[in-house]
Amino acid sequence: MVNKACKTVLIVDSVEKAVKFYTEKLTFDIVELKANKEDNNQIISFALLKKFKFFLILRTPKVEELAEFSFIKRCTSRGVGIFIIIKKGLDKFYSRCTKKGVHIITEPKESTESGYKIFSVKDPYGIKLTFGQPIEDFKKEYKEFCGLSLSKTDETGRTKKESEILEEMVKHLKGYGILRRFAKKFAKRWLKNK
Repeated sequence: MVNKACKTVLIVDSVEKAVKFYTEKLTFDIVELKANKEDNNQIISFALLKKFKFFLILRTPKVEELAEFSFIKRCTSRGVGIFIIIKKGLDKFYSRCTKKGVHIITEPKESTESGYKIFSVKDPYGIKLTFGQPIEDFKKEYKEFCGLSLSKTDETGRTKKESEILEEMVKHLKGYGILRRFAKKFAKRWLKNK
């Protein structure tokens, strides 16, 4: 699911270095910058960047976050990843990234699971950025829903109505403790997108 109202926040050691990487290597646009004065020097402490329809906030840790931030930095793999949707021009963007020396993790490939052509890069902070372009006319056959095997026919070979499949999905989600109305809403949206 894509939430267009969200902005991703990355807490980094140096916003200046991060802005340099994201603007020069990945060609993000600067929307907003804020600087603080420390020891007679101006240091950028906040940046809002944009690429395609994706917004990224870069900021330094606040005093109350320093202990947590230093622990996260010591982890060998932060396990953080961001998926950015590109409507068109993925191959062109990929070739631009390779020319600029961006660390490419995965080459462009079509993912039949997600319905996107994707490639991944890694930023200097160990964060994986996956760029995905929707595959045209992609229609995934659904067979599994959150661990539930789905079938369009029952045991006798009779074709199930969509309402029967939906009810089966809702019942399965309720087994996870999800309220019926949320389960139904999610299942309907899932079926609509398939």
